[in-house]
Amino acid sequence: MNRLLLSFATIALLFAACEPANTPAEENATLTITSGQTMEITHEGGSFEITYTLEGAKEGAKPTVACNAEWISDITIDETIAFNVAANENNDARFAPMLVKYGDIEKQIMIKQLSPNEVALKASYFGGEYYGSLYSPGMGNYYLFLSDNGFNDKGKDMPNSKYYCMDLYGPLYEGPDGGEITLPVGTYTLNTDNTPQIWTMSWKYSHYRETDSTGMSPEEVILDHATLVVTEEGATLECSTAGIKHRVVFSGQATIIDARY
Repeated sequence: MNRLLLSFATIALLFAACEPANTPAEENATLTITSGQTMEITHEGGSFEITYTLEGAKEGAKPTVACNAEWISDITIDETIAFNVAANENNDARFAPMLVKYGDIEKQIMIKQLSPNEVALKASYFGGEYYGSLYSPGMGNYYLFLSDNGFNDKGKDMPNSKYYCMDLYGPLYEGPDGGEITLPVGTYTLNTDNTPQIWTMSWKYSHYRETDSTGMSPEEVILDHATLVVTEEGATLECSTAGIKHRVVFSGQATIIDARY
C-alpha cells in the first residue's frame, strides 16, 4: 500500500511539473522606459523619477529595480520609479547602471551624476537677432541666447536663470524679406581673434551670466572655449568658464528676429 501511495504521489508531481507556470513572461508583457535610457543629474543630487509603461501584464503588476550604487537610495516603484541621489563631492562625474526587470524583460538605465565642476542645462529658450552682413561683410551675423527661463515681456532677464550669449557668424540668409530666419546647420567654434570668420563664435561678444533672485547678474563671464553644434532637430552648446564645464541642449529651432532694418 505504501508503494502504491508513493507511485500516485510521484505521478502527481510529474503532472504538476508539466503544467505551465504562471510567470510574467507568459503574459506577453511589454516594458518600456519612457524617460530615456540615460539620466544626467547635477552634482547637488536630490529626488528623481524614471517613467515607464508596462503593457500586457496582469493588473497591479510592477517591475523590480536593482541598483548597487551607494549614492542612490530609497528606490520606490509605483506609477514611476522614484529614487534619491546623494550630492557628488568628487572632482569627477560618476555613473551607475539601474536595472528594471519584469519577468524575462530587462531594461537598463545609465545614471550619470555630474561633478561640482560641470553644469548640464536643458534650455527652454533659444533665440535672438539677425544683423545680416552689417558687422560681417560677406557673412551673416546671428546674436543669440540659450537660456533655461528666457526673458520677461519687457525683454529683461528672469530671476535665478542662466544665459549663454553667442555672437555667431554663418552663411547669409537668402530668403525673402519678412521670411522666417533660421540659424544655418553646422558647427560654430569660439574664435579668439575677434575678427568675423564664418562658422565661428566671437570671443569678444560671447559670454555667460547667471542671475540672482532679483533678476540681476553680478557679472558676465567670458568663455574659455565653446562649440555650438546646430542640427535640424536642435542645438548643443559645450563650453567652459573658469574651469567649469557647461553642456546646454535645446530641441527645436531658434527664434530669430530680423534686425537688419
